[in-house]
Amino acid sequence: MANERRLIRLEVGDFLELRSLNEAGKVYKSKTKDFTLMGTCFVSEVEWKKGQVLLIDYYIPDILDSVVLKMIVIWSEFIDIDKGYFCGGEILEVEDSKEQEFANYYFRKLKERYFNK
Repeated sequence: MANERRLIRLEVGDFLELRSLNEAGKVYKSKTKDFTLMGTCFVSEVEWKKGQVLLIDYYIPDILDSVVLKMIVIWSEFIDIDKGYFCGGEILEVEDSKEQEFANYYFRKLKERYFNK
């Protein structure tokens, strides 16, 4: 299968709080490995199953608040006992009131990567 990425993945280590859409209460802390406007990859202490829908509080470093993402897990693989799982997912929804902030963050990171060298 060809690797047909639609957007450039940007490596970051942004802070996340993850919770299952179907479970109340339990929140897991994590960090992103990379992200695009379409999805994100992250490490997790727990195994998330393919097809599971997550709510993610994505903390953008430059703002004092998070952007809530609704994401479906596309894949999840066990790395090792210390690192846990490496997961990737597709963003289904971005919090309406913060959609622009999330897009601006992505474009700012693109500019840093390609134009501020």
